[in-house]
Amino acid sequence: MNIAAKRMVKKHLSQYGWDITWGPRVWKSDTSKSYEGLNNCWMVMKASNVEYPDGSKFDTYVVAIAGTAVFSKEDWKFEDFGVDKVVDFNAYTKNFKTGTAEQPIGVQNPPFRDIPYGAWGTTLGAWAVATHASPSGNPGAGSNLLDYLANLKKSPGDFRVIFTGHSLGGALSPYLSLATKANNLVPGVADIAGDILALPAAGATPGEQLFSDAYSKLSKVSGPGGYQLWNADFYNTLDIVPNAWSTDDTQDRNIDKIVSIYGPLQGKFLTQIQGLVQKAKDRAKSSGFTYIPIEGNPFTGTPPSKTPTNFLSFMSEAVLQHTKAYHNAVNVSDELVDLYTTIIGAPEVKKKSARVLAKEMPVLCNVDDSEWDDNGDETYPFDCILTGQRVA
Repeated sequence: MNIAAKRMVKKHLSQYGWDITWGPRVWKSDTSKSYEGLNNCWMVMKASNVEYPDGSKFDTYVVAIAGTAVFSKEDWKFEDFGVDKVVDFNAYTKNFKTGTAEQPIGVQNPPFRDIPYGAWGTTLGAWAVATHASPSGNPGAGSNLLDYLANLKKSPGDFRVIFTGHSLGGALSPYLSLATKANNLVPGVADIAGDILALPAAGATPGEQLFSDAYSKLSKVSGPGGYQLWNADFYNTLDIVPNAWSTDDTQDRNIDKIVSIYGPLQGKFLTQIQGLVQKAKDRAKSSGFTYIPIEGNPFTGTPPSKTPTNFLSFMSEAVLQHTKAYHNAVNVSDELVDLYTTIIGAPEVKKKSARVLAKEMPVLCNVDDSEWDDNGDETYPFDCILTGQRVA
């Protein structure tokens, strides 16, 4: 499957001059079960003389960070839902500069309130991406991302570094972009604020007010519009993920919006979703801070034709709004279908039905069998994501 994926990267990106120059790296923690998914995946790609919307041209390095591995309990529990604790952003990311960064330890309600804090889970993911080396046989083998970025030089002109990612990657990319700027981790770049950029999508909120302020100060939103806005979280207003984890109802993205995001829910199902949302709010509040999102760049996907009536149909809609809606918005649906078709055609790769797959996913494993219709054993979720069909 690795070979198949690399072929697709070459097919769709090499034609534009992009090549992998570091990684890819797949990282799975020592405490993760063997049958569970990976924790993080990322790589660096480079293209020379890339033309930007304003007509300027730069050699460009893109740090591409994958989203949550849906079968990884650790990803969900730690990196995605690790908002009950925070980490001092300034003190921790200084360790990136010295090369002494260790796995972060989060705290609740710290006494010092005049410094920026990042969510512990986001900090954990940033640590993983920044400090683990590219594997043997891949570009940059033996060096970690921090080493790689620190050694970038003009060749011969100025260059830019872009941090990008979707979902979990949409939280990690602005965090790492800010850490890189604040600690001058790419000394060869000409303009720290202008040539180190972030292009996050569908990201949950990575920090509290002072973190958001620090990010805004060093990461001005710019660009021609549409999805082409640097340093803003490109998000679908019908996607529940970007609404995590702010409990401030004055924010354009906040947890309370999740309850009615697909229309007015009814009866016991309404109570069920309200209960889950309250648990999410309580978890975020237990950090001792109110999470505040970075500046957003919204669009609106295609709404459902009917309001969900149970948890399964609600999550089915949520998955489509978190995936397919973005494919359409940036016009990459055909490429992703091609990639998916190639991967499922690789030797020993077998598709799993919606019901079987759900039982292996931490957020769906407890769905009652009564919520499934007869199609649960005949539909394939990733087929549905790419075609836009609902599985329930």
